[in-house]
Amino acid sequence: MQIILSILMFAVGIAVMTISFKAKKELIYYLTLSIGIIIFFAGIFVIFPK
Repeated sequence: MQIILSILMFAVGIAVMTISFKAKKELIYYLTLSIGIIIFFAGIFVIFPK
C-alpha cells in the first residue's frame, strides 16, 4: 500500500512539474513547480521514513 501511494505521489509530482512548463505567467510557473517538487519529495519520505 505504501509503495503504491509513493508511486502515485511521484507520478502526480512529475505531472504537476510538466504542467508548470506550459504555464505562461511566471508566478503560476513557480507555484506549480514548487508544489510538484514538494509532492515529489513527499513521495520519497513516504518510501524512506526516518
